[in-house]
Amino acid sequence: MKALTWLASFLTIIGVNVSNLINFWADATFWTRFFFVAALLASLALAVAEIGNWWKTKAKRHKNAKSVNKYMLKLLKRGGSAAIFANNLTWVSGAPAIRELLTSEAAAGRDICLFVPRLNALTAELAANGMKVNTYEGLGYDPSARFTLLNPDEPGSSLLAIGTGIFPNFYIEEFSDATHSRVIAVVRDLLNILERVNDRAHA
Repeated sequence: MKALTWLASFLTIIGVNVSNLINFWADATFWTRFFFVAALLASLALAVAEIGNWWKTKAKRHKNAKSVNKYMLKLLKRGGSAAIFANNLTWVSGAPAIRELLTSEAAAGRDICLFVPRLNALTAELAANGMKVNTYEGLGYDPSARFTLLNPDEPGSSLLAIGTGIFPNFYIEEFSDATHSRVIAVVRDLLNILERVNDRAHA
């Protein structure tokens, strides 16, 4: 934790450790005590901020499909273009609110791309409403991970949500350009490769 590292460095500079803390305080001047307390308070504030940021960005556990659908609806409502890498999209089939959001916004011109192993009735419906559906059936591969990338073509404002696991231990973790630009760059490359695979298969 950066807060503890910073505090330890400060205490080392002024020559304070646990064993001589009492003697240091007794012999310290007013201003030395003032800066010592200020450093402790600053470290505490930094630690609270770090813990808050960790809690906000850590992988969140979802015990059932209802929990995932609630999260996905909130994620997709953030707007912007979206690339959804999925399997059979059963989570969309069982979530009327998400289905309606996707179809209505795609029909209104929002750029939403789907990446699935193969086509089905649902992908046909979504494609009819303006979504581009990319498949890679020729690869013979079913993905174990699921992810959604918001604003895939806008480096700096992209947000990646990756889901893995099996209920009741399904986890979703978010990554932003600000903190994980290299991870998002890899995902961007994967989507571009699959898009070319799809285009060549249907050329």
